[in-house]
Amino acid sequence: MRANNVYNFGVVCLSDYKIVHISDPHLSVQGAAPANHQRLDPEEKLRKVLDDVDKTDVHPDLIVLGGDLVHNGDEDAYRDFRHLLRQQQERFDAPIKVILGNHDRTDQFYMGYLDAKRPDIRYYYHESTNDYDFFFLDTKCGDIEQGYLDQRQLEWLDNQLQAATKPAIIFMHHPLYGPSLGNMKYSILQNGDELLKILDKYNVQAIFAGHVHFSTSYVVHGILNVVADSTAYHINCSNVREHTVSDATAYNVITLHHDDIGVDQRRLYLDNDVINTFKIPDADFVDRQVIAQAWEKVVSGRH
Repeated sequence: MRANNVYNFGVVCLSDYKIVHISDPHLSVQGAAPANHQRLDPEEKLRKVLDDVDKTDVHPDLIVLGGDLVHNGDEDAYRDFRHLLRQQQERFDAPIKVILGNHDRTDQFYMGYLDAKRPDIRYYYHESTNDYDFFFLDTKCGDIEQGYLDQRQLEWLDNQLQAATKPAIIFMHHPLYGPSLGNMKYSILQNGDELLKILDKYNVQAIFAGHVHFSTSYVVHGILNVVADSTAYHINCSNVREHTVSDATAYNVITLHHDDIGVDQRRLYLDNDVINTFKIPDADFVDRQVIAQAWEKVVSGRH
C-alpha cells in the first residue's frame, strides 16, 4: 500500500464498531536483546495482547498498530512482523493497519514489511467505511524522537477532510499536546498548532496516538485525544527531570457507536521495578530549527 491512496475496507453495521489499538511494540530482531532492558520478550508481549483480544471475545472490526513497530528499524524484523500479522489477520478476520513511529525506518519498513521500494518519503493514507473516514498519518521526522507533520501531508489531509462526508477518526504516533502532557512537550508532535488549524474546520471526532508509553486522554478544541500505553514497556513521566521505565503490557479497545466513543484500556502486566531511567534536561518543545534541519535531511534523501 502506498501513501495518498483511498481504500474502502469494510461496512460498518448498525452495531458497535470495535477497534483494537496497539501501540509501541518495539519488536527486536531475532536474537537481539529487547530495548530498555525488558525482562520479557516484546514479541511474546504482543502475542499475549492478541491472545487476550481473542480470549475476551472483542471481535474487532479493525486492528491498528500505532507505530514504533520495531525498535531499531531492522528489515528482517519487519519481515518477521509481517509474518506475525498475517497469521493474526486470518485469526481475527479483520483488517490490520500500521503506522510508523520515530523508531521505525521508512526504507527498511517498505522493503521488509511491504516488500516494495519506497515510493515516497512518508507513509500515510485514508480508508473509509460506510460511517467513518479513518486517517493514518506519518508523524516521524527522520531519525529524531520528536514528531512533525510536513506541509505536503497537512495539505493532503486538508483536501481529504474537505471532501469527506462522514465523521473522521485520526491515528498517528506522536500525540497532539494536551494538559496531561506537560512533561513530554520535548518529545510529542511539535507543530500541533498547524494540525489544529486544519482540524478545526471539519468534523473530526477523535485522535488516537501513542509514543509516550503511558495512557492518558484529554479534549483539545472539542476533539477527543486518547494516548495508548505500550505493549512493551511503561514510562513514568511524573518527574519532569527523570523518566523511569518499567516492564509492562497494555492495549486499548475503542468502541464507536454513532457519534459516541468509548475507550477501554486493558492492562495485562505492570512490573514495579525500574529497568531504565531517562534524564530530561529540558521538557519544553524543542527549537523549531531542530525540526527544520531534521526534515531537510529527510527531503534531501539522507534519511
